[in-house]
Amino acid sequence: MFKRVSLLVTVLALITTVGPVMTGCAADDVPTEKAALQFIQFYDPECPFCQEMEPIVAELQDEYTPKIDSFEIVNITTDEGKAKVEEFGVFLTPTFVLLDADGVELDRVTGATTKENMVTFIERGIADVAGDAQATPRETIDGEGTNIDSNPADAPTTE
Repeated sequence: MFKRVSLLVTVLALITTVGPVMTGCAADDVPTEKAALQFIQFYDPECPFCQEMEPIVAELQDEYTPKIDSFEIVNITTDEGKAKVEEFGVFLTPTFVLLDADGVELDRVTGATTKENMVTFIERGIADVAGDAQATPRETIDGEGTNIDSNPADAPTTE
């Protein structure tokens, strides 16, 4: 009888010690594989449309950084930014580009737009790289922006 009680106490001690550690092993906590998608935003700190998009892009970055391979914000006023502007043929800020794992451009949004449009844009990119893209032509997402060659102070405001 003493052995049974001793065994029961040992089992209960193990359960109370190991149990709390194991509670974090729910199926929802299992990390999922990131989509092979690269998001690039081209922005100019002086561009009013870029400034308008800052809170939206920050929310998207928080939401999608765990879900996609790369979320990059390129300041076009730096030497590195100017080189990327030429590489991607960007002429308006803000510009948002999605690339697949091979660096092939999948989609582009030029100008400021709504968060809903940006979510649609990124989700379409995720579907593209996952092979779930729709076969039908998709709607273009339009926005407002500032021409890179113009003076941002001359740009119209969205007030």
